[in-house]
Amino acid sequence: MDTKSNNSIRQVPGEKKAKPEIRNILPILPKQPGVYIFKDSRGRVIYVGKAQSLRERVKSYFQNNDSVNYINHPISFFTDKISSIDYIVTDNEVEALVLESNLIKKNRPKYNISLKDDKSYPYIAITENEKFPRVFMTRNRNLKGAKYFGPYTNVKPVKEILGSLRKIFKLRDCKKSKPGKVKGTVCLNYHINLCSGPCAGKIAEEAYRRNIDYIKMFLKGSDKTIIENMKAEMIRHASNKEFEDAAILREKIEWINELHVNQKIFFGSEDTWEVLSSSKDEDTEMAAVSLFSYKEGELSSINNFIISNCKFMAENEILAGFLKSFYIDIDNVPSKIFIPIEIEDMELISEWLSESKDKKIEIKVPKIGEKKKIIGMVTKNAILYLEKKKFEKDIGYSKPYKDLSNLKGILGLKNIPKHIECFDISNIGSSFAVGSMAVFINGSPLTSNYRHFKIRTVNGQDDVAMMEEILRRRLRYLENWSVNIEDSFYIKPDLIIVDGGKAQFNIARNLLETKQLSGIDVISLAKKEETIFCSKFENGINPDIANNYMKIIIRARDEAHRFAVSYHKKLRDGYMTHSILDGIKGIGEKKRGHIMEKFNTAEELRTCRLEDLIKIKGITYKDAINIYNSFHK
Repeated sequence: MDTKSNNSIRQVPGEKKAKPEIRNILPILPKQPGVYIFKDSRGRVIYVGKAQSLRERVKSYFQNNDSVNYINHPISFFTDKISSIDYIVTDNEVEALVLESNLIKKNRPKYNISLKDDKSYPYIAITENEKFPRVFMTRNRNLKGAKYFGPYTNVKPVKEILGSLRKIFKLRDCKKSKPGKVKGTVCLNYHINLCSGPCAGKIAEEAYRRNIDYIKMFLKGSDKTIIENMKAEMIRHASNKEFEDAAILREKIEWINELHVNQKIFFGSEDTWEVLSSSKDEDTEMAAVSLFSYKEGELSSINNFIISNCKFMAENEILAGFLKSFYIDIDNVPSKIFIPIEIEDMELISEWLSESKDKKIEIKVPKIGEKKKIIGMVTKNAILYLEKKKFEKDIGYSKPYKDLSNLKGILGLKNIPKHIECFDISNIGSSFAVGSMAVFINGSPLTSNYRHFKIRTVNGQDDVAMMEEILRRRLRYLENWSVNIEDSFYIKPDLIIVDGGKAQFNIARNLLETKQLSGIDVISLAKKEETIFCSKFENGINPDIANNYMKIIIRARDEAHRFAVSYHKKLRDGYMTHSILDGIKGIGEKKRGHIMEKFNTAEELRTCRLEDLIKIKGITYKDAINIYNSFHK
């Protein structure tokens, strides 16, 4: 974000002039508020920003460096990567702020600040985008369409409270977005009065969502509002002589009162506020933000975050970016947020939060008193947390790093395998043969870099030849490898894992030698016995699968297998759906699904007997005749 601060004015040497296509669009940008979107040569969104005047804001990034001083411009170091600009005009700056936050969340642009939680505490998530929402505890704050409450320091009582809320409001606990564990049949929870049975139409959507609203009120600390609403509803039932419904509501009111009195510290109340501060390291170009939450006047939780992509950002920009990134999905936002310094758009962000959370939210800078002292304490915590993360980065001290270091020592690898690529093959006979590549960074999957391969050159079921084909296709991108190319196929892995035995290992090793690709380790992992073949153990070794480093290898292999199978199934189902079953009278989408559950390949379907078709769920005798005749004309 642009800033009016005079801190750290710097000249950016060698700034490139805007490309012709950029220069052409600059004069026609509107002078209205809105959001601008920078894209690279491949059309990927790399930066999103908001502006009071789109033309003036965007033009400021492309001034000749002899005529402008860059005041901590966050994008000044990648203007040469901008190939196109999109923009969206809004009615006002608040709309622009909301749109900017949503676009950043959706696209995760490379050069916007990246917020990483230390995952100390869990949240309560409510899946508002579902017809019958779920309520559950999670540490994942990236669930699509979910709203969050928390964080909570003490997991056990929060779990107990969630259990009580489910009993009171009879919420479903099935895991899928659509309710129901068995299609069309209520589960045991309904029969023992723990679920209202939305899967079988036992409760209307409106009534179910009213219960969800009550839970959100409770988590926000609005227990008085819940009780007032329930009392009004109870009186209405009593006046209509619906005494059983009135008694149920009276019982719920008693439970809610008891819950809130006993667990005030864990959930919201009128006396809640948060304090945040930051610390930045110039050498590593990262920053830490510490967030202290106070409820009922007591410190209830401390959360720490690491901010990346803040090379040219001042503290006020880091804090502004954090406020917009963190609070967008948190529903129990306190009424007051205290920060150490003034930030740009402070009133605008307050207005946005107040509108989106439906209550007045103030962002303040305390000058004296208790809050000022707490700011100092939070700042010290941010400094210490950043020092800890720098220390871990410098010496590689982290649990995944230790596990990967052990893997290097045990198998005699050249590298600590921070970047792993794992390959697998999926086929049934020779039909729809595919390969996959799963990527793990520091022991965790990087799904955005996963890749599929259609087998092109191998006929018949030859898994070794298929593995050779996909490895050859993948490795050709490394023959002209450059550290400046930022694409998954051009990034050199530390370790390649191939699914299979000694033959697959030899194929992979020979390819690396033939292509003269040094510095890459290779191993193979055979299923069943989980035998590893590598240069140190050419005849195989069977490490204890309970070892943490083995868990990383096995997980990478399983991810590659899952990804390959899903692609294989997609191709197979698509072929069967659009090629074989199309045009057959009476066979629609639902019946196609039943047929594809029964047969693995197109050939199996073509050669099946009429009796086999008749036995398929949902297929009538007439349908079976039509299908059979279409294959035996």
